[in-house]
Amino acid sequence: MDDFDPETWVAKHSLVDAGAWTQYVASFYWASQTLTTVGFGDIAPGTPIERIIAILWMIVGVGVYSFTIGNLSSLLSNMDRRATILKVLVVKNLSF
Repeated sequence: MDDFDPETWVAKHSLVDAGAWTQYVASFYWASQTLTTVGFGDIAPGTPIERIIAILWMIVGVGVYSFTIGNLSSLLSNMDRRATILKVLVVKNLSF
């Protein structure tokens, strides 16, 4: 929309004369980085191959975090359920 004005991300990352594939990978890298909440660090990949590897690592990272958080949620939920069952059994035994 800005016709690659010097202030656009394309110009700032020297991608004006790059091929469509390189621009696409850079765009997809930015989107992946934003959606996975990795953020914008001081060290960023410079080549399309580095960006593709970074994207794959982001996907793996999201999977690991999702798996870990899901298992912790399940563990805490089961602990809560067991405590409730134990309380009910104790109360029933005391009432007899």
